[in-house]
Amino acid sequence: MNASDFLYWVRNHKSSAAGLALVVAGCLALVLLARRAHHLQPRARPIAAAAVAASGAPSPGGSAAGLTPSDARGTEQNTRSARMRTEFENAPDYLAFIEQAIGRPQEGGKFYALLAWKRCNDLRGHQGSASVIAGNDAFHDGAAALIEDIEKRCAGVLEKYPAIQPLYDLAMQQRGGKDFLVPEGGRGIVLPAGRDTAKPDIDAALRTGDRWAAAEALENNADFIDVGNSAGDDGVDRQLHEWSAEIVACELVGNCRGGVQASLHCVGTGDCVHDDYRDVVRSEVPDTHRAVFDTMVEGMRQRMGLAPGQPGTDPS
Repeated sequence: MNASDFLYWVRNHKSSAAGLALVVAGCLALVLLARRAHHLQPRARPIAAAAVAASGAPSPGGSAAGLTPSDARGTEQNTRSARMRTEFENAPDYLAFIEQAIGRPQEGGKFYALLAWKRCNDLRGHQGSASVIAGNDAFHDGAAALIEDIEKRCAGVLEKYPAIQPLYDLAMQQRGGKDFLVPEGGRGIVLPAGRDTAKPDIDAALRTGDRWAAAEALENNADFIDVGNSAGDDGVDRQLHEWSAEIVACELVGNCRGGVQASLHCVGTGDCVHDDYRDVVRSEVPDTHRAVFDTMVEGMRQRMGLAPGQPGTDPS
């Protein structure tokens, strides 16, 4: 068939030619698609990608800005938990927050759910306001408003979870994996901390880069931190360690002045002279032990990576 014969055939079989063209176009499209698919790389699974990020491995074409692997991991995890910290602080309903947070362990949700329970439990011993107020009336009014607000936000939490163990068990049973902020085995939460595990637990909390986790680890292990000094009595040392940890913990999270603990003290006892919880704690320390106590505080600050500070001032 020559060109003239072919054109004549096309003019007399327009519909057949159109169909043939469609078939040919379809075949070409399938060939091109198969070639593209052959060169595609399989998409990384989210869990595997998260594991690479957690390992601190540098990304292609760049470095972790000179950070060591542990520093890089802490920075990355701190970023992951930043949103959860904000939700924890601003949650209008802690019961609702707890129930949705425990399903988000990759953001530190299980840890912050347990922390929300602890905050509500702190109010358990709050039995209304003191009848006599001494000190700053304005601070008392603000403290009373803060405690009232937290009580509203805690509605239903202790009724549904009277103790932390059932909540911990529920959180651990939730899908989503291990929460990187929760200490191994729940030490300090549902199991007692110990001298042998104090150092690794504190180190693990510091590596997360999350200061709430570091503060909890410090308070949970305060009895076992060696700060190099002693009052000469085990019972006194234990109390001084606990008071020192309370001061450094509030410095870590930045809520010493006008925070929950200072407000609870003011509203519950009527002693509203100090709006800074560090001053509240120091007022409990006998003068005979003040020098030892101050060195303990400085030792704990250094242990937790805070710059040395003067008593009554923020070291950060």
